[in-house]
Amino acid sequence: MRALVFLLAFLPASWVLADWQLDPKLSRISFVSVKRGDMADVQRFTELSGTVDGQGLARVVIPFSGLDTGLALRDERTREALFETERFPQAEVSSQVDLAVWEQLAVGASQIENLEFQLDLHGQQRRLKAEVLVSRLGEERLQVTLLEPLVIKADDFALIDGLEKLKAIASVPSITPEVPVFAVLNFQRQP
Repeated sequence: MRALVFLLAFLPASWVLADWQLDPKLSRISFVSVKRGDMADVQRFTELSGTVDGQGLARVVIPFSGLDTGLALRDERTREALFETERFPQAEVSSQVDLAVWEQLAVGASQIENLEFQLDLHGQQRRLKAEVLVSRLGEERLQVTLLEPLVIKADDFALIDGLEKLKAIASVPSITPEVPVFAVLNFQRQP
C-alpha cells in the first residue's frame, strides 16, 4: 500500500518532466504572400518538428525543404532565391513556457496566453510576442494556436535582397515584403 501511495505521489512529478513532441500531421504553419499587388497565395510548411521539454523549453523547427507553395517550380525558386537554403536550411522558433500551467488544464479547457518567443530566420534572430490559445485536447494532447496572424517583415530578417531576386526570376512587378503567418501546433506527450 505504501508503494502505491508513493507511486501516486510521484506520478504528477514525472508528468512535469515528460517531453511533448510536435505532431507534424496535425500541425501547420502557413503564410500568405501577395504579388502584383492583388494576387494572394497561401503557402505552408509540411515538415515541422518540435518539442516542449520537462522544463518548458519549447522549440519548433521549420525546414525549408518542406515549403509547399502549390507549384513545384515556385517551391524551388523560393527556397533558392529567398530563403537561400544552402546557407539557411531552416527557421527555428524557441520559447520558455510555463508547462506546469498547461499540463494542469482540464481536458477540453483552453486559456489565452501572451507568448514571447525568438524567431531565428535567415541568420537573424528577433524576439517576438503573440497571443495564443492553449487547449488541452486530451490527457496526452495539447494544441497551441495563434489567435491572430503574426506579421513577419522581410526587412527584419535580411530577406529583401532575396525578394528582389524572386521578383526578377518570376517576372512580377511586386511581392509584398510583409506576410501574415498562421500557426496551429499540436503536441503529444511522450512516455
